[in-house]
Amino acid sequence: MAERYTVRNPVFESGERFPMLVNVCTGVPLFEPTVFALTEFRARNRASATIEQVLRALKVFLLFCDMYQIDLTERMLDGRLLELGELDALVQLCRLPMPDIEAQVDASPNVAGPAVVSLENYRARANKAIPEVAGDTAGVRIRYIRQFVGWLADRCVLSLSARHPSRAALLSAREIVTSGLTARVPDDKGRNRARGRRALDEAAQERLWQIVDVNSPENPWEGRHARVRNELIVRWFMGLGVRRGELLGVKVRDMNFRANEVFIARRADDPNDPRVHQPNAKTADRLLAISADLAQRTRHYIFEERRRFPAARKHEFLFVANGGAPLSLRGLNKIFDVLNARHPDLLGLFPHLFRHTNNYNFSKVADEQGMDPEVEKKARSHIMGWSETSGTAETYTRREIERKAREASLQLQNKMVKPLNDSE
Repeated sequence: MAERYTVRNPVFESGERFPMLVNVCTGVPLFEPTVFALTEFRARNRASATIEQVLRALKVFLLFCDMYQIDLTERMLDGRLLELGELDALVQLCRLPMPDIEAQVDASPNVAGPAVVSLENYRARANKAIPEVAGDTAGVRIRYIRQFVGWLADRCVLSLSARHPSRAALLSAREIVTSGLTARVPDDKGRNRARGRRALDEAAQERLWQIVDVNSPENPWEGRHARVRNELIVRWFMGLGVRRGELLGVKVRDMNFRANEVFIARRADDPNDPRVHQPNAKTADRLLAISADLAQRTRHYIFEERRRFPAARKHEFLFVANGGAPLSLRGLNKIFDVLNARHPDLLGLFPHLFRHTNNYNFSKVADEQGMDPEVEKKARSHIMGWSETSGTAETYTRREIERKAREASLQLQNKMVKPLNDSE
């Protein structure tokens, strides 16, 4: 399976990272996706990770155009964009993992005629049980493709004279395509909440602590450094609720052991970060308190484990890989891949799950303290790095609300019936 397009992430001397969508055969960045990323995202100071996500969505669109031999530039000059059947085929492609998309394009590189999606073809595809990406991932792809197609159409319209015969038709086609893609964005919000895994309950948390203990025979990691570091990482995730990029971006100088505090900073395009895919804070800078125990464990890691690697002295990042280089996002993910492979009973741990667990535990503490709901919301927003008015804090209270609702429902049911063991 030959890759046609790929996203490359060069790092400039200033530390700036600017992902580009590149033609693999020529090694040259594609002009229109690059200009689109520059004008619509980089000019608005969007993070390089966001731009990379945009370009991966545009890669899906370009593969779709290759698959159906669609020359969008030629079509726009004729006042056309995409047909309705092509919109359906594009949306179906957006639901597939990238390797499956590339495989489909390689299997049918010379599809002739417009895309047609019939009910029979849809049923046949559904019966094959082809794996699909999450609905929100497909939705993100469709939204960025919609924006790109609209941007292309606007550029073409601006290049045409007011009397050009294709101008009005292209404006009409733009509205039809953008509204058609909008209508086809998957709406998974609010569905499958009952089965959605949002946090570790008390039993799962206790089981996790037993496994990650440095001296536990069940600990899946090899080497003293890996065991100490990985247990500390889990404690940081569980105790502080930080994101992956925030944890990997912490530097030793961000630690204040006198006050037992850590500064979570945004350092976009840090020239001192050697990682191509720079981990970074997604939310606001903030100062977080750390417990005496967590501070002691972190201090021990710095002076007893981290300092053993000469390469670790060349940078300030707190968590390092075996060898001393800053721990990468891929390396962090591999830690949990190993853990899940050795302990499938944990049912798939991943870093963001700890953020939900932190919020779940925070809700319990807030209840125990009788914290005012508004104070709780603001405190939660500060810890997570959200704006007080963002409303994001409300999405993390769902599990606690469900627990309270369950208790109330059981109380009502118990009052409604007479116990079976009562004599009649």
